[in-house]
Amino acid sequence: MERFVIDKSTNTLVKCNHSMMWERLDYLIIPHQYKGMQIDRIGPHCFAGLVIPFLCIEEGVEYLEDRAFENAHILNVKLPRGLKIGERCFAESDLMEILLPRDLHTIKQETFKNCKFLETISAQVGVNTISYSAFEGCEHLKEAHFRIIKSIKDYAFSGCVSLKTLNLGYRINQLGIGLFNDCSSLESLKLEGSFDKFHFRTFEGANGLSSLELQTSADSLYFPPDGFKDTCLKEISLKGDFEPIVEKRSCFPENIVIKGYFDSNPLKVLSFYFDSEVIA
Repeated sequence: MERFVIDKSTNTLVKCNHSMMWERLDYLIIPHQYKGMQIDRIGPHCFAGLVIPFLCIEEGVEYLEDRAFENAHILNVKLPRGLKIGERCFAESDLMEILLPRDLHTIKQETFKNCKFLETISAQVGVNTISYSAFEGCEHLKEAHFRIIKSIKDYAFSGCVSLKTLNLGYRINQLGIGLFNDCSSLESLKLEGSFDKFHFRTFEGANGLSSLELQTSADSLYFPPDGFKDTCLKEISLKGDFEPIVEKRSCFPENIVIKGYFDSNPLKVLSFYFDSEVIA
């Protein structure tokens, strides 16, 4: 019985055979060339019934199709350069750790949703978009490190109850709804880029958040009513010379301290309504 079943018309790996039910392998290498055939793509659910501590995909494989590793019992994956990753690719899997390729630009919708054992995620300089619910429900995710994120879609980190460290880089221009819902372990957060508004539910449920630093090059920054509801936010540091757009006082918690540079626009406007401190 051949280990790999390949659709020759599309060069797609459609099934990985196993000799016994729930076969456990120490590792598995997915080759680009296999017995005169080529593997360019990996199809959905082709690793069902295997337990693989380490999976290595050789360079030359171009695409992981939607749901390729969904529900798979694979703990660690090494991905090659040039690889594209489809929606829900690792959703519901046993993945514990992954380093994303440097030329991957988008983490697609629900790519890692409900990866219950994923603890860390690191991306090289290429990733600039985190799509809808990409990490939603990753309840053991403790650290996520990105360098040049520009767009973060709705509910990207919702339900990441163990998330303590989140680095998103310095180029953020779009922030979605419910990004940090139930991120109860996230105590401090820095957002930097050119974003000009928050949605009314951006921080909903981030009830551990006590310190927030916002730095934007935008001309204005919109704060929606009750935007920080259900947080324990104590201080916000505002960096930039933007015009803060605040509809009502309830945009901020009652006892918030606003920090900013002396004579900066945000501090001049908001110090009339809230306690303020000058950033040295």
